[in-house]
Amino acid sequence: MAAFIRPRRRVPGLVLLAMLLALPARAETLLRLAETATVTVHPDELAATLRTEAVGGTAAAAQAKVNAAMAGALARAKATAGVTVATGGYNVYRRAPMPNDTDRTERWQASQSLELRGHDGEAMLKLVGDLQTAGLAVGQLGWRLSSDAMRKARAEATRQALAGLRGRADEAAAALGLTFDSFKEIRLDSVPPAPGPRLAMAAVSMAAGAQTPPSAEAEDVPVSATAEADIVLKPR
Repeated sequence: MAAFIRPRRRVPGLVLLAMLLALPARAETLLRLAETATVTVHPDELAATLRTEAVGGTAAAAQAKVNAAMAGALARAKATAGVTVATGGYNVYRRAPMPNDTDRTERWQASQSLELRGHDGEAMLKLVGDLQTAGLAVGQLGWRLSSDAMRKARAEATRQALAGLRGRADEAAAALGLTFDSFKEIRLDSVPPAPGPRLAMAAVSMAAGAQTPPSAEAEDVPVSATAEADIVLKPR
């Protein structure tokens, strides 16, 4: 008896394609990493805050003394090349006599602050010394990063953080037997120096009328940036 052989059925091309697409794909791996980089920058701007105060029998008298002192300080500061000058808060109040004061004469006190900043440390320190001699008191003096220097430092810290992030992604992929595919999402964050603009404080004579210019030693400032990303890894 002759054997009966059933002919093979050919699968249409479209059906075969559909079957292949229905096969489970090898899943991608999502990796989340964060990297922080810090650069150290030398401060490029010296900032100072000074104050003039006066006492008078009336508010107007006290204010007149402060106004005259501030006018002289402003003229001297503006005559110094490269120094940015701004006046700060103005305050006037009545001074109440102490309980054991025998002199009950009315007294008013007025004050105003002066803010200076510049890149030439020598010129700034001479100016601050001159203003001390003229009767102003120094409230704060120190080096800090200017806005431009801070921006450049943050950009460099961000670049280093991103480079470090890519390096860690490659290391993690190798350890998992996978390979880097792409960054799915990246979040960047700059970390400002804490607290606020970091000032390298100087040894300053706080007494008005000081004859010796103050000194201010600059201290390097760390600036940090963080990069966080979702990273897609794929099979080799």
